[in-house]
Amino acid sequence: MVGNTTESISAEPIRSMFTRWVITGEVILQTAAHFGGNGESSVDMMLLRDPQDGSPLLPGTSLAGALRSHLADVLGGYRSDEHRDVSKLFGMARKHNDDGNGSENDTGSQSSLIVFDSRGTLPDGLDIEIRDGVAIDPATGTAASNQKFDIEVLPAGTCFPVRFEFIIEEEDAEEILVALVVKALEGFCEGGISLGMRRSRGFGNLISRDWRATRYDLTSSAGWMLWLTSDYENPTMEVSTAYDSPKQAVQMSFTALCFNKHYANDERQRIVVEVFLQIEGDLLIRSPGYDPTSPDVIHLHSAGKPVLPGTSLAGVMRKQALRIAHCIREPKGDAVQWIDRLFGPRIDRKAVNKNIKKRQYSCQVGHAASRLRVSEQFLSNTDARRQTRIAIDRFTGGVSSGSLFDEQVHAGGSITVRIELYNPKKGETGLLLLLLKDLLTGEIPVGGSTSVGRGMVNGTATINLEDGRHYSIYSDLSVSDDGIEVFNALITDFLVERPIPEEGPA
Repeated sequence: MVGNTTESISAEPIRSMFTRWVITGEVILQTAAHFGGNGESSVDMMLLRDPQDGSPLLPGTSLAGALRSHLADVLGGYRSDEHRDVSKLFGMARKHNDDGNGSENDTGSQSSLIVFDSRGTLPDGLDIEIRDGVAIDPATGTAASNQKFDIEVLPAGTCFPVRFEFIIEEEDAEEILVALVVKALEGFCEGGISLGMRRSRGFGNLISRDWRATRYDLTSSAGWMLWLTSDYENPTMEVSTAYDSPKQAVQMSFTALCFNKHYANDERQRIVVEVFLQIEGDLLIRSPGYDPTSPDVIHLHSAGKPVLPGTSLAGVMRKQALRIAHCIREPKGDAVQWIDRLFGPRIDRKAVNKNIKKRQYSCQVGHAASRLRVSEQFLSNTDARRQTRIAIDRFTGGVSSGSLFDEQVHAGGSITVRIELYNPKKGETGLLLLLLKDLLTGEIPVGGSTSVGRGMVNGTATINLEDGRHYSIYSDLSVSDDGIEVFNALITDFLVERPIPEEGPA
């Protein structure tokens, strides 16, 4: 079979093939990640595992979905209608009628990109971790009733080999398709792709390395033989040099291809804030001790290092943002709508379960993910300290019986947190600036035991607006360049923006 045969012996049309590309690499988790599985487990949400050896499994469906979503964001902007060229690589999505049934005249089309499942390797000396989760009642600041859960997560450093293949059917289409593939895969290098659940709260961040690419010319017998005799488990093993990015690997594999001129623009609109926080005193993100000699409560660790999870920081930020919105937007009565639009709406679990049983939830209730992304980061230059505490009987003034306990807290240290706001709407930047001011001046304590002075932070920040302007915010709240005038105008937008109706967009 050489060249582009278009008919089989039975006169049925067959797929033509001009070239076949194979691209491999490795992605390494920088933060904890969860890819959901099922089965019997002692935790509420268990990891997906390979049934053969029990190793962590990253399904090709998750990778393909993340790549498609990233490419659509880059070409058309966040949460926009999918750019028509995305379907050239990933296939046309089947359309649905209002009743959920597929249209008779639209059968969709097959993806040109083949994405393989990947079995992961845990870092040496580390095992799967368990994270406790709890929903906080915004009115009381305490745990909401029946909202405690735990999940299995992969530690930072877990490595997944990834493999992609795609077929070029016509010579004229190669430049465009290769450009689309490279644009999608570059998301692994620039931080544009996170994997698994809770991505907006810092889970699933990754980096990539060791990219290799091979191109097989299927217009010749030699090209077919090279592909047929290649090693199935490691098809790029004969590529001696690994590159830091898929773009470099593809360029070096076939230098005659000029794909860089295509899709040079990035249509994503976002505000990026880098916050440098100094911990004043102690910090405690509660986690149970797993060793008999451990304190009763220890600070949360991931990959053996103390961590500030994005869930904790985003939770206290949401609570403070609601206070700010109630203060500023009280005359308009839409404080909750602003917070739901920014952080994502809170889900009524009882309504969800009721509607799932009726199979109505996905059709009737629309919940959008948070557009505010808060990273998970490790603490730096901090010291662990064991502290013994007691509870006092408020009536007798003596020690309460059975209330002696130990805690491991982290004293001092620093952390750099990345906050991103996708598709900022008018007024939302002003709300974010007010929230940032409170965070930098110690008005938003983080973690547990804040009532006894723990979790106090202050710091500085740099903010990059969606139009390319960037400013620095210093510890005394002074701002570089003309930042004060710009920030005041953005905060005024938050004050005067028209009310958001209760059924407004999320």
